Amino acid sequence: MVLNSSSLQHLRPGSIYPTFEIIWGSHPLWPTPLLNDALPSAPDRIRILVLDSSFNPPTLAHLALANSNRPEGDYDAKLLLLSVRNADKELKPGDATHVQRLEMMMELAEDLRDANDHESNNNVAVAIIDEPTFVGKSKLLRTLLKEKLRAMSLMPEVELTFILGFDTLERLFDTKYYESSEEKMFKALQGFFAPPPNPGSSATNDESGDGSSIVCARRSPSSYPHPSHPAPNSNSSPPSSAEVPVNSHHQTISTFLTSAALPSSCVSMIDIGKDAWSVSSSEVRKGIRMESDLGTKSIEESEGSDVDKRSRQWREMVTGRVRRYIIDNGLYK
Repeated sequence: MVLNSSSLQHLRPGSIYPTFEIIWGSHPLWPTPLLNDALPSAPDRIRILVLDSSFNPPTLAHLALANSNRPEGDYDAKLLLLSVRNADKELKPGDATHVQRLEMMMELAEDLRDANDHESNNNVAVAIIDEPTFVGKSKLLRTLLKEKLRAMSLMPEVELTFILGFDTLERLFDTKYYESSEEKMFKALQGFFAPPPNPGSSATNDESGDGSSIVCARRSPSSYPHPSHPAPNSNSSPPSSAEVPVNSHHQTISTFLTSAALPSSCVSMIDIGKDAWSVSSSEVRKGIRMESDLGTKSIEESEGSDVDKRSRQWREMVTGRVRRYIIDNGLYK
């Protein structure tokens, strides 16, 4: 799927990016669930799964994350979100451009709709955001999405669930990103997790928040939690003490939730399967470069070799649509 280049000149390198923009949606009234494929429903609450990533490129792991269900049921809508300003990652030579990533995300959105595992898979959008932190993204998304809904004469509460990998969860609870201050980190996360005030409530700004939550995919079945620091909300039994080293981040999460009087459901753990969690965008890029390098050698030198087989494994790490896009556009060589 190719974006209309004339309408997206503002996304070209060197341009000033919008703070937030929905680039593509499965229907014009997203995130509102549709009734009879035409009229929007008017729910009291819209639960949105947010998959925020660099998508460089989208992989089967991204698809598995986006295709996951809520621990308590389905979502109402899903958002594939590209961050153009990441706290840890900068655009490097040889990377896909932001426009190319958005086009691959749209291909992934079509794969998600094809999966048809959940009703919310048909209520998907692709967007871009210029905000480096999850705390900032939560506040910005809730504000702008509620404005969009008000413009449709709808006033539901917007409940965001950010789904992420285990490494990102560790960064979310790392004081490094909060001026090396645990106090500042806890205050920022309080604003992220604490429920928003009810109409007429006497709750102060310090007590209320966005009401956002986190769903984290384990890196492996034994990656989290440690038995002495159980996961805030986990669907499976913790591993034995011999399986997992002590990790201070687990204790930090538990300490924060307890001190803020927040429920364990604020941070939930899910399994997406070994085939998915073992896939990474960096491995895809590495495989493409390896395949490209082998292309400069003679067939006798490379064909059938272990290196040749490893170089082609990247093709099994992405969906068919994304694979065709990468090949057609000659990316990552």
